Amino acid sequence: MPSPQQSLAEANKNQIKLAGYGLFAQVLWVVDTEIAVKKYDEIGDASVIEKQIYERLGIHPFILHCYGEGKSIVGQGLLLQYLQAGTLADNLKLDKFPIERKLWPIQAVEAVRHIHSKGVIHCDISIHNFLVQNNGSIALADFCGSVLDNSKPFVAPATRYSRPVSPIKRPWVPARKDDIFAIGTVLYEISVGHRLYAGKSDREVLQLFQKREFPDTTGLAGNLRIVIEKCWRDQYDTAEEVKSDIDPEPLNYHSTHRRWILEFVRLLLGALVVLVALGMKYPTPSYDLTVDR
Repeated sequence: MPSPQQSLAEANKNQIKLAGYGLFAQVLWVVDTEIAVKKYDEIGDASVIEKQIYERLGIHPFILHCYGEGKSIVGQGLLLQYLQAGTLADNLKLDKFPIERKLWPIQAVEAVRHIHSKGVIHCDISIHNFLVQNNGSIALADFCGSVLDNSKPFVAPATRYSRPVSPIKRPWVPARKDDIFAIGTVLYEISVGHRLYAGKSDREVLQLFQKREFPDTTGLAGNLRIVIEKCWRDQYDTAEEVKSDIDPEPLNYHSTHRRWILEFVRLLLGALVVLVALGMKYPTPSYDLTVDR
C-alpha cells in the first residue's frame, strides 16, 4: 500500500479536489483515498507551528491524524486524514449518528485535555473544528493559528465560543480557560442539536455573554448540564477537571471500545426481549405429523 506522500505525489490534477478552506489555507482531497493536503496561502509562523503541534500531539484517537508533509502537482502541504462525514457542524442535528453522539462530549473533552497536556492551546475550538471519523467518534483538527508553549496566537474564538473577558484584561492573551469555555458551548450544541442562541446575531450573543447570560440547560442530562454550566461560568482551571466531572472513569481508546461493546450488548438484549415477548404472544403452532394408516 503506497504511503500518503506517494499517493499525493502520484496524483494528477483531476484527482485533487477542493474539500474546504480557511483563513490561512485550503484543504484538498486526493480522490479515492483517505488523504487530504492542507496547502497554505503562504508559509509563515502559523503553518510551521501547526506542523510542530501535530508532531508533538502524536497519535491520539480523538485528534486528526497527520502524516507529515508532502509534495504534489499543486504544491507542498501538510498531509492529513480525510474524513468524508465532515464536521460536527455538518452533523449537528440529533438524528445524525444518534448512538455514536452519546460519546461525543467525552471525546471532545478528552481531546482538549490531551492538547493542553502537551502545551497547546487551540484558540478556535468550535463545532467546525471537530470532524466525524469513520467509526463515528470525533477528532479535533485545525491547529493553524493555535498556541504552542508561548507562541503568538494567529486566531481567536468565534463569538459563541468566546469567553467573556473584562475590558481591563485586554489585549486578549489566550489561556486554557478559553478552550474550556469553548468546549462548554460545543457540548451544549451537541446535546441540543443546534447552534447556541440560534437566530441571534453575534452582537446580541456578545452582549448576553458580557452579562453572563447563557442558554437554559434545563432538560439536559444532569451531569452534562452541570459540566456545561461550569465551563461557561469559569469554574474549571483545567480540562482534567472537566474530564473528571464528565466521566469519572479514565478515558482511553480501550475504554471507548468497551462502551461500544456494552452499547451493542444492551441493544442485542433489548432485541432478544422483544423476540421472546412476541414468541409468548404468538406461540409456535404444533402439528401432528403422525400418519393414519
